Amino acid sequence: MRVIYTEEFKRDVQKVKDKKIQDRIKKIVQKLKDNPEIGKQLRYDLSGFRSIRLHPFRMLYEIRDDLIILHKFEHRKRVYK
Repeated sequence: MRVIYTEEFKRDVQKVKDKKIQDRIKKIVQKLKDNPEIGKQLRYDLSGFRSIRLHPFRMLYEIRDDLIILHKFEHRKRVYK
């Protein structure tokens, strides 16, 4: 599977200064390539998206054909708004 990073996702990740979190993001992206359905399926307004927890953050992404599109990486209080 191929991974696409949206501009919003790139900006969100640049805001994170913690090196450990940045390393965890890279590991999660590698895991997504092998198993894109590891994230929790979201409902209602976010139907079609999936979420992965990296306490206290959430990564929102979607799967389209052979693509994984990373949309947002935000604190859990803000990501779903």
